[in-house]
Amino acid sequence: MLGHLRKTEAWLSNAAGFIAVSAMIFMMLSTALDATSRSLFNFPLPGVYEFSEISMAIIVYLGLLWTQRDNKHIRVSLVGYRKPQRVRLAWEGLAWSFAAIFLFFLSIPTIEGAYSSFLDREFRWGIIQMPIWWVKIVVALGLSLACLQMSLHAIISFNSALGKTNG
Repeated sequence: MLGHLRKTEAWLSNAAGFIAVSAMIFMMLSTALDATSRSLFNFPLPGVYEFSEISMAIIVYLGLLWTQRDNKHIRVSLVGYRKPQRVRLAWEGLAWSFAAIFLFFLSIPTIEGAYSSFLDREFRWGIIQMPIWWVKIVVALGLSLACLQMSLHAIISFNSALGKTNG
């Protein structure tokens, strides 16, 4: 069961990472084109600023999953630094549990806001009118999946601390 969850996590985090990297490439290219257009022709490209804002949200909230899968988050190893491996893994499981609880409580109003935004078909005023309801759904989905991912990592850490195999 745990092995199947790890495979699902790997697939979801890779898909989220691909989308985040695509958004980053799009943001970099569009910003470079906008700067070039401003410099050479004194003509800004309409909507680049708005697309960049949306890209940032996608990069952060979907990139979170990819980063967690590879254990690349910034860590403070003050408590478990010189402890035995099982104690360190138990502390790690506790930390992942707190992170999952935090993300759970963060995702609840985010889901409510995304639902409300979807019903209102919310959009952002700017040079061009940009629908943002779908980005709020992406953010809510990213936070919810991160909560599940942190919960999975807590279970894996606790199982490893108890000497159980991770399947």
